[in-house]
Amino acid sequence: MSEERVDKQWREKGLGAYSTSAILGTLNHYGVMLDEVGVKAAAGERTPMEVAQDWRAGWKGKGQFEVFPYAAANELLERLFPDRPTPRKVASTLVELTVVGVKVVDGGSDELVPLLDRADGLLAGLSKEASRLESFVGELVGILEPWARPFGDLPRLLAKAGKRDEALRIAAIHEVLFPDRKGCAVAVVRATSGEREAAVADLKGWASEEARDIFARYHAFDALFQIEAWEAVKAVGLGLFDAAAATGQWHLADSAAHLLARVLDQTEVDLSFAKEVDRRLELAHQKTGGHHHH
Repeated sequence: MSEERVDKQWREKGLGAYSTSAILGTLNHYGVMLDEVGVKAAAGERTPMEVAQDWRAGWKGKGQFEVFPYAAANELLERLFPDRPTPRKVASTLVELTVVGVKVVDGGSDELVPLLDRADGLLAGLSKEASRLESFVGELVGILEPWARPFGDLPRLLAKAGKRDEALRIAAIHEVLFPDRKGCAVAVVRATSGEREAAVADLKGWASEEARDIFARYHAFDALFQIEAWEAVKAVGLGLFDAAAATGQWHLADSAAHLLARVLDQTEVDLSFAKEVDRRLELAHQKTGGHHHH
């Protein structure tokens, strides 16, 4: 086991500044008795967060070293499996893609293709197994949180700016990471770049398809909202709410009711429809402990 260790400034410097043996030595010192071979075996197919949670079980580090297992797992997995995507590596590329994408939307001449190629290369290495992908994306979403909205809006904004090809590629990235949005992110781009009628028809069909997973139905409904297809939103929204409620997905039902309430502000008053929306909002708030407002 290694005698070398990182110093107390490791958080400021970043673990990239230290040798592998210093990182391993610090793990050893605080209770994780592994060498490189042991770390590789412990990692298996797991994400850094999953590996770190195991290490936390017997962890003795305090203060500056309390969170060391998470940072160490990230750094070591990236070093020991350089070709393997980690949530941190993917998040970093997606943030860069978002920053450059926003500049392109604002009329900048930055080139998105190299970043898209890099993102596609990383995503090609993700596990195809649903539970592994879900674990990976759960960790990724935590890191990406501050950028979630601009990253989510990017396909539609790029399409609006006439960058259809780039918009479709980013929409495809969304759909790889979130399989229950399959078709929806691409449909938003299609609707924004000249195929509105066909895209709205597809989304309406998916949102009202009873055999479809309720989360996939909700994403189609949300996509209709994003493209401001108000009549389509009204046509499928109440049924979607009722389907979510019937399966006990009250937070999803609540989200649907709030989108419907926002549509009421965008369209001519239809009293009977408004009453139905209000009734569902009240019901959702009773079940979720929310407040009635819109």
